[in-house]
Amino acid sequence: MNYSNKINWSFVAAIMVSICWIIGDIFVAGFDPNPEDYPLFSKIYADQVNVGFATLMLEGTTPGLMFGALIGALTGPLLLPASWLVFQFFKDTKTWYSVAVYWILLAGAVLSPLGHAGFFYVGEIYKAIYHTDPVAHPYLLETGREFMKMLNIAWGAAIGVLAIGWISFAVCILLKKTLLPRWMALLTPFVLTLFIIPIKGMLPLPYSGWVGGAIFNIAYLVFFGSLLILFRKKLNRELQN
Repeated sequence: MNYSNKINWSFVAAIMVSICWIIGDIFVAGFDPNPEDYPLFSKIYADQVNVGFATLMLEGTTPGLMFGALIGALTGPLLLPASWLVFQFFKDTKTWYSVAVYWILLAGAVLSPLGHAGFFYVGEIYKAIYHTDPVAHPYLLETGREFMKMLNIAWGAAIGVLAIGWISFAVCILLKKTLLPRWMALLTPFVLTLFIIPIKGMLPLPYSGWVGGAIFNIAYLVFFGSLLILFRKKLNRELQN
């Protein structure tokens, strides 16, 4: 496969994985409930649970939560060519900083599927608490705390690593170490999320929940879509030169 085809298929992978993860986020966490509507967690067990997470997925069906978790986790490998594509936009792919950013983004891609899938188990355990006899609640609450611990570690690690990678890439754009204009730093995923977050509060239900659950992957889609529309040919021109 020649370089041009690799670039084209990497764009396909990047766009596909962004769309799949947006769909997954909407199904697994695209809700915007009012915790006060669930007094079992917001009042009775408020000191034993993370109220926001405990109530977040109560409106989700088991098949829906499972679909959301799996469509993200099973398309996770597409994040690898997407990361390679970002690497190609460095002016010099042999420098220490370009290689470092590439490997950090790869590490974040590898960590992400587990963190995404973990939402399913957290959602299901709190649904179980809400729909079972109180006699079973102490055990289920303890299990819920352990599931939350697992989610915090897995998702926190993925987001932390990706934050380092994408912020580093934005800095490289600003320092003119890439083929991209400086303004593209604003469209890198972590920077772009800062502009998307306020939009959530301006939207009605259910759209506020959809955007709130999928903020980061909406930013992914905008970023890779911008690269595809504005800068795909630039890579081929640089190779020819």
